[in-house]
Amino acid sequence: MYIRDIIKNNDLVKSVFGRTDIDITGISNDSRSIKKGYLFAARKGFNVDSNIYTEEAISKGASAILTDDAEIAKKLENKDITIITANDALKAYAVISKNFFGNPAEKLKIVGVTGTNGKTTTTFLLKSILTAAGNNAGLIGTIDYEIGGSIARSKNTTPDAYELNEMFAETVKSGGGYCVMEVSSHSLAQDRVYGVPFDIAVFTNLTRDHLDYHENMDKYYSAKKKLFSEILLKSSKTKKFAVINNDDRYGKRLIGELKEEIKKEDKINLLAYGLGEDCDISARNINYYRDGLKLDIIFPGNNVIKGIYSNLIGSYNVYNILAAVSAAYALSISEDFIISGIESLANVPGRVEKVNTGNAPSPLICIDYAHTDDALKRVLSALRDISGGRLISVFGCGGDRDKGKRPLMGMHSTDIADISIITSDNPRNEDPLSIIREIEAGIKNALFIDKGELKNEMNGHIYTIEEDRAKAIKIALSITSEEDVVLVAGKGHEDYMIVKENRFHFSDKEEILKYYNL
Repeated sequence: MYIRDIIKNNDLVKSVFGRTDIDITGISNDSRSIKKGYLFAARKGFNVDSNIYTEEAISKGASAILTDDAEIAKKLENKDITIITANDALKAYAVISKNFFGNPAEKLKIVGVTGTNGKTTTTFLLKSILTAAGNNAGLIGTIDYEIGGSIARSKNTTPDAYELNEMFAETVKSGGGYCVMEVSSHSLAQDRVYGVPFDIAVFTNLTRDHLDYHENMDKYYSAKKKLFSEILLKSSKTKKFAVINNDDRYGKRLIGELKEEIKKEDKINLLAYGLGEDCDISARNINYYRDGLKLDIIFPGNNVIKGIYSNLIGSYNVYNILAAVSAAYALSISEDFIISGIESLANVPGRVEKVNTGNAPSPLICIDYAHTDDALKRVLSALRDISGGRLISVFGCGGDRDKGKRPLMGMHSTDIADISIITSDNPRNEDPLSIIREIEAGIKNALFIDKGELKNEMNGHIYTIEEDRAKAIKIALSITSEEDVVLVAGKGHEDYMIVKENRFHFSDKEEILKYYNL
């Protein structure tokens, strides 16, 4: 596609120095990926300003450079290359990427789900509902990218703008009419979804996470809010919905602010979900079981679907179900398909995923991605409610991340679980034992027992420490009985461990199956 075509309808472009009739064969904001005929989008990132790599991009055959750095643009004027200057290179790059693929998102119904917890499960539920309704839907998120019948391991929860539009284009090409995606706070702060014409934006909740990046909760909230007050508001779609958890305090705040900021313009429909009477879509008659839950769902007009069964465990999954159902309602999906989609989803990888050991009767063993204090508290509380015996928790905290959550995770695990085994979880460049000691600092109401002294009959809020995660899992499984519930938290679907600069294979699920010789 010619340069003049990929910069059209882009009011962020200030000037073009050089030829615009050059055929661009690809676009990248990573100089290592540049090939002959590519456009290199140089931008100021969180850690690196890629403008310093413009010469490298040119040496690799780049035909054009996009930049918002006036000095860099001036230095490149004597090069045989087209220079595109922009007011904001990140946003301009998003529009250029959209143009390069022929604006495929306009041909799709796009649902974006944001929030601290529940994004992955909500997107899996909604995709299951759309599949039940006979729709080919793309899925983009933390675990994988399911596009056009192929599945690829996820690199980022929300991909780069070029990759995102490439996935939209592939979804359209494969006959898909929908794309369901997780929208991370990082992607919103970095304008990766700038210009995406969302039909629906979903807010699940907001709790402490990523404060190493966002600094404080207000900035974290502002990043999430951007999906609604900027991206959804400016979406070119005619029928748009903001689907928000009204039982979450930040969700309630968002609803209040959106009513003031955008509903008065009649551009977005607000749909509140939760368990309160002031919600548009809610649930009642909820029953929790060791292998799932059952509930009634109430729609606007007091229309009720009774006795929907889900294989998902725990009270917080009621909210994930309500989020997905609300989005499906906004998409005008029929009740029969909503029921079928919910009931047919067996599990979500690494999200309170039940590990089948092949032994019956046996303890309930789950792996979960919970790596924040609130997420750990929620999943442990849910498992506490269905445990007929003891609740055993295995968890750690990642290195080079928000340190404030570490003592909180120690407190929640030992307050809720009978036995907590504190271990390592992606220590990165920190000393694993130092991280464990920071977790331990939050423990107030539990007794320390040396790992060698743990026995099957012990209970009553005790904890131990085993730095080696594989050994920690083995210890937990060795002291269980069939009535117990074991949670191995923090990694979920991940199959790696990061120690310093090295990443090596490690899977909680595989370690569990290994213990049972499976």
